[in-house]
Amino acid sequence: MLEVIVHPLPELTTEIVESPIPVPGPDDVLVKVEVAASNVKDWLHLTTRNISLNGGDDMAGTVFGLGENVKEFAIGDRVAAFHPMFTPGGTYAEYATAPRHTVFKIPEGVGFEEASTIPLVITTAALSLFQIQGLPSPWSPPSSPLPPTPLIIYGASSSLGSFALKLARASNIHPIIAIAGSSTATITPLLTPSKGDILIDYRIGIPAMQNAVRTALGDLEARHAIDAISANGSWVPISQLLAQGGQLSVVSGANAYEEDEIPRGVRVVYTFVGAVHEGGYRVGMPCQPGEEVVSGMKGFAGELFKWLGGERGALARGLLEGHPWTVVEGGLGGVGEGLRMLKGGKAGGRKFVYRVSETDVLMGGK
Repeated sequence: MLEVIVHPLPELTTEIVESPIPVPGPDDVLVKVEVAASNVKDWLHLTTRNISLNGGDDMAGTVFGLGENVKEFAIGDRVAAFHPMFTPGGTYAEYATAPRHTVFKIPEGVGFEEASTIPLVITTAALSLFQIQGLPSPWSPPSSPLPPTPLIIYGASSSLGSFALKLARASNIHPIIAIAGSSTATITPLLTPSKGDILIDYRIGIPAMQNAVRTALGDLEARHAIDAISANGSWVPISQLLAQGGQLSVVSGANAYEEDEIPRGVRVVYTFVGAVHEGGYRVGMPCQPGEEVVSGMKGFAGELFKWLGGERGALARGLLEGHPWTVVEGGLGGVGEGLRMLKGGKAGGRKFVYRVSETDVLMGGK
């Protein structure tokens, strides 16, 4: 099969190589990849570690093979999946594997492109909101209506921020205070002003942004926030908007989160999405949640993917949808261009996706 190896340094380049088709383990699903999607970590983590790898982890396609323990899927099923990070056989390829608990069936009416935008980033958002911060999940709602529960989402127009917003809506968590910049056209319709939801432009400056959030909160206290950017100290001003006992989820493991400006009594917690496959955090990772939370992440991911997929799942019922996407031309040959655009900040609130069948070699050079 063909797969893409990403070389991050000195300049980001890619090469298409011939590799064996992966063999699924007992609990794995082998997918014939129709569409792969990029995430920021696909270039960032490789650059930080200076390693070359097929770093794709989001995919949609059809089931081509099954591990001996997998009974809930069948050959030919349309599926989307989250491949374990930093392991061989990534999704920038004709075939890739994923553990059964991070695979969901794509319902009718949802295309491969849309489905490919969902797996990794929705897992990150769901872990942050529900498993780590303890907010009620949409598949396990509280017995009585949730009182007003402010949620601050910084970077709301990013794919992670957008999915956090969609999941909060599905759980009837309001008011949502969405902080974003220019790419807001797709998130504005997701807000419900009658429930206190509001969009705030971070470009007005940190003090003005903080004042706008406090005005929006009124007499309410915010104890839940997610920083979907987690760069250049973005978490500090967000932490200052939380009350005592507040939790702020961050998504970069490259920071220590030890700034003196972070209020005492506000807890910053790093979401390591790879824990749903690895079973834990790695030594040295910052701001880890408690062991009980971490040990439950694999099972939590299984619940999330069951809720998402199938003809009675959240996607089929219209409870949420994928992220806006842009198809990069050239199939696997376009992965390098897509990652360079992502690295250059040119995503514009969209996900870059690649149709494997459009790879020149597979099209006979046409």
